[in-house]
Amino acid sequence: MHYGIKIKWNTVTCFEMQFGDTAVVSDPCITDSEGTDADWTAVEKCDIVTVSHIHWDHITDLPALTKKFSPKVLVGELSAFPLLKWMDYNPSSVYPMTPDLELDFGDVKIRSLFGKHVDQFKTYSELMEAFRKNPLLQKDKELSGLQLLGSTEYRNYLFTAKNGAKVLLWGNNPRIEQQQMLAKLRPDIAIVQFTKHTPDEMADFVSAIGAKTVIPHHMDLHFREEEYLPKAEAFRDAFLKKVPDGRFIIPKHGEWMDL
Repeated sequence: MHYGIKIKWNTVTCFEMQFGDTAVVSDPCITDSEGTDADWTAVEKCDIVTVSHIHWDHITDLPALTKKFSPKVLVGELSAFPLLKWMDYNPSSVYPMTPDLELDFGDVKIRSLFGKHVDQFKTYSELMEAFRKNPLLQKDKELSGLQLLGSTEYRNYLFTAKNGAKVLLWGNNPRIEQQQMLAKLRPDIAIVQFTKHTPDEMADFVSAIGAKTVIPHHMDLHFREEEYLPKAEAFRDAFLKKVPDGRFIIPKHGEWMDL
């Protein structure tokens, strides 16, 4: 079960993934994350950035990374122009990703998948009030203006290496429409958000889509390590009960995983 892919978790949903000579960074928010003392300089190389949605906790380090590395930036088509304007970037380097669009970058193919943000249990007015109270957003009104789009447009991504190995980066509710879509894709590695659902619900979901290797993410935005580790371990136990020959990796901040 070796795929020839290296993955490093920085924090929240920010991963570095190495496909051959191509480095992909997802949802860059390290400096403003409470999960780690690291900042955006932890990113070692960045050829492509994938953005799932434009909530602050997925993009605040994007201006710094674009300035240093000049990467291609993949993001949902509705969010593309507002994000481009906020970070004052070169339009030719921003790729508006429609659902099911796949781009071949040589070392890796990247396919965007329709998604919906996890249920925030708030109405529009309640969401806007929460954004207004966020100290970070109070300091950057233009960033604040991106937050509603972050609640409505979401892209998951499927990465396919040259050898055919598939990595899913996913962050939604494990609902039937997601399961049916992803089960057809059969990812080898599933990097999945685990915050609001039970270990059994998540284990049912990742086993149903065919994943053999599972990595949870996003836990550190909501919980301290001593709180999220038991939750991740419960998810691991539930998954391995369903997929005895599977592999479950609880990532550590800043450490590479050779998959």
